[in-house]
Amino acid sequence: MSGRIEPIELAVLAVRWAIHEGATEAEAFTLIERGYRVSLRANKIGSLEVIDDAGIGIRVAVGKRLGFSYVTGFDREAVREAVRNAVRQARASPEDNEWRGLPDPSPSYPEPGNMYSTALAYMEPSTVLENAKYMLDKALETKDVQVVGGGTGVYVIERTVTNSNGVYRVDSGTFSFAAIDLLIKSSGVTTPAIYELDSSRVSFPSIDNIVERAVEKAKLCTKRANVPTGRYTVVLSPGPFYELLASTVLYSLRGDVFVQGRSFYGDKVGQQALSSKITIVDDGALKGGDNTWRFDGEGVATSRKILVEKGVVKNFIYDTYWGRRAGKDSTGNAVRAGYASKPSPGFTNTIVEPGDAVPEELLEGRVLVVYQVQGAHTANSDTGEYSVLANPAILYENGEPKGWVPGAVVSGNMYREVRDNVELVGKVVEKPYPGVYMPWIRLREITVASKS
Repeated sequence: MSGRIEPIELAVLAVRWAIHEGATEAEAFTLIERGYRVSLRANKIGSLEVIDDAGIGIRVAVGKRLGFSYVTGFDREAVREAVRNAVRQARASPEDNEWRGLPDPSPSYPEPGNMYSTALAYMEPSTVLENAKYMLDKALETKDVQVVGGGTGVYVIERTVTNSNGVYRVDSGTFSFAAIDLLIKSSGVTTPAIYELDSSRVSFPSIDNIVERAVEKAKLCTKRANVPTGRYTVVLSPGPFYELLASTVLYSLRGDVFVQGRSFYGDKVGQQALSSKITIVDDGALKGGDNTWRFDGEGVATSRKILVEKGVVKNFIYDTYWGRRAGKDSTGNAVRAGYASKPSPGFTNTIVEPGDAVPEELLEGRVLVVYQVQGAHTANSDTGEYSVLANPAILYENGEPKGWVPGAVVSGNMYREVRDNVELVGKVVEKPYPGVYMPWIRLREITVASKS
């Protein structure tokens, strides 16, 4: 048969083919990503890259035996062969006695808004290129600035999920980003590379704002300060705060980690396990959120969930499989890396709600402000222990920057510190990474090792 077939129609056929091949349940997930991207490197603009990726992932069950296969593109015969491969894989797999089936359709689905923009969907590739050139020129206006990386991009994303239990969902969205990585090299001083990014579902980010933030931080590093090794009041900017949280606290709020008995908070549900100043939310239906969709990677409705409320552990995030193992419903947090991956519990839009501290309060006294870290991924998820290079870390005294502290290593225990060491949480929420919404946080008595 010739002619173009819509992804959702092909997904329906894939489910039917799987049942015909002997599957007792089947699910098909399709993903299309199309757009343009331009990179920056070494004070130069790269070539325009065309993004055009599409494919389908097929998950099947034969009783309690599971199989998965995927194929790039939407060729009918290739998809049919992928279905056969998934069923063959299932038959050859050992039984998973915890398997309790694919999800049913949700009773209702959200309408978040600000997910799709025709202006982004039909943006000319020349405009993406022009934005990258403008960002490079804007950065190089500042004396001694060198651009080491970054780029611009715009995408249209289409997702579908259908399964043999009646799930039939279609969604589309747009996404744009601009990012820069720059440093200042002057008078024998080379600052750390400062990375700044912004993104949006419905408009192109402000390049002026991105570049100004990066240059301002780099300028803070042109003067050096010395601090001896010791314990300090440390202010984490939203990026480092998130990175350390992700490897410890957020890890322990995943349902699969909880069910497997590896969550630090597994025996602390309903208890005050974090500072009363901290509330953590996962919101897959956030209006305009970078990771907002009407449904998750297996067709379950997304929603807003309070995971930690004023320090009290309330909930974990689940997909269908791990939710049922915990005796819970899915929270709409089945996340896929793409059509080539199976769903697993993951965060959507991660939010730490703001506190009431203004910037002047955060910077009172003698504090070390950490703008970026290296090595947060090495934090021990089980114990909370971490040791990261704070680069840059800027010493402030009564709100006045005194200089960059090269080689500062910040270490401690994140589980303990977010419980016992929180002094203030900032009232302004920033977005250091797509789908991440965080305030600044001030912590007392944090160990800092310095070369000074």
